[in-house]
Amino acid sequence: ASDITQKKKSQQKIEFQAHNDFLTGLYNRMAYEKLALPVFNQYMKSKKPVGIMFIDADHLKYINDTFGHDMGNLAISSIASVIRQHCPANSVSMRYGGDEFVCVIPDYDQTQMQKLKQNLLDSLATLSRNSRMAFPIEASIGFVVADDSVFSLNDYINLADEKMYAEKKERKATRQ
Repeated sequence: ASDITQKKKSQQKIEFQAHNDFLTGLYNRMAYEKLALPVFNQYMKSKKPVGIMFIDADHLKYINDTFGHDMGNLAISSIASVIRQHCPANSVSMRYGGDEFVCVIPDYDQTQMQKLKQNLLDSLATLSRNSRMAFPIEASIGFVVADDSVFSLNDYINLADEKMYAEKKERKATRQ
């Protein structure tokens, strides 16, 4: 029996590693097919909204070049920690790329998404102030509410990405 238990534990560990990002503790991009897509499809079928949030770490190239990759990793894991703290338990939060995160949040509307975005930004600002780092821990965030099954999850992620990018561009323009 202990052989079977050990085998099961090994299988669970492999499964966990296959879908989780080691650095952040969030799901990785492999979880997109297995977790995010089924949640999205289920809610679209029931005609319930799904919030899609795209989060991009700001200043990562500067942090990596100036302070080293360990500090860049610290910035990434700090942002992931804030995401874990604030995104609802039934959401699928993934590290989507090097410094990009996607959250698929079932049954969230425009108002809830705006509030979540503000909570994330406020928490990052507090973390940045309290961390005494030589660099700010900041992110740009774009979101959409998926409510039409004509569009795919990928379409909605791309729209949220575009909104995030537009916001990032706008913030850069106001800083100059």
